[in-house]
Amino acid sequence: MQKTFSLVLFSVMVICARGLVHSANDKSPDIADPTHIFFTANQAYRDGRFAQAAELYETLRARGVINGDIFYNLGNAYLKSGKIGKALVNYRKAELFMPRNEDLLANIQYTLQHTSDKIEGRDPYYFLKSFCFWYSRLSLKELVTVFVIVHSGMWSIALVLLFKKLDHLPLALYILIGAVTVFGLSAAVKAYDIYNNPQGVVTATEITVRSGSSNNDTALFALHEGTEFDWLEEGDGWVKIRLRDGKRGWVQKQTVEKVAIE
Repeated sequence: MQKTFSLVLFSVMVICARGLVHSANDKSPDIADPTHIFFTANQAYRDGRFAQAAELYETLRARGVINGDIFYNLGNAYLKSGKIGKALVNYRKAELFMPRNEDLLANIQYTLQHTSDKIEGRDPYYFLKSFCFWYSRLSLKELVTVFVIVHSGMWSIALVLLFKKLDHLPLALYILIGAVTVFGLSAAVKAYDIYNNPQGVVTATEITVRSGSSNNDTALFALHEGTEFDWLEEGDGWVKIRLRDGKRGWVQKQTVEKVAIE
């Protein structure tokens, strides 16, 4: 009887011990968890391990964690690693999410100051950015949100006016109609600009721009890391680009990166 009791007691102790081990394992951090990767990347950056930090942020991006903070931190890691092309392209991606972030805008200007090619030209969206302040100050998501709000308000007032005549509501309706038009057009133009007229950045140290999509085509001129351009088309490992001064040509895709939301 005493032997049986001892065996039962030992079995209970083993089960409890296993339960404690499993509980401890459940509480241990999952190295594959995006939050854990994010904090590990931040710690690597603080410790001065910038290349490792960039690799971890890239891992998050590859797993579909897409937001302004990831791209901003990734740009910082690349900048500290001396890769200004990679830094700039990720800063530009972050700008799509948080266009009013002062630290981000300051870092973009700092990075541009360290590029070799200073290409002058007219910005095709100069009017929108200068006079329609909301176009450059709001992200595409924010523009769409504002459009939905004013659009809903417009129809709400229109429905009220169908059943009740109020002196002040027609003026409010006209104002909202104008707001719907302005923000609707702004959102449409911005969406077109992002998805159909994307920008690109040179990420290699130096590249040759050619007249066609082959290494046998004529070399036109050279570009250096950090130069920005319009991404016109791509195919067979080549990208057709246009600089702000109007110059065009083809470059190898592996030497550049598109500013786009994956």
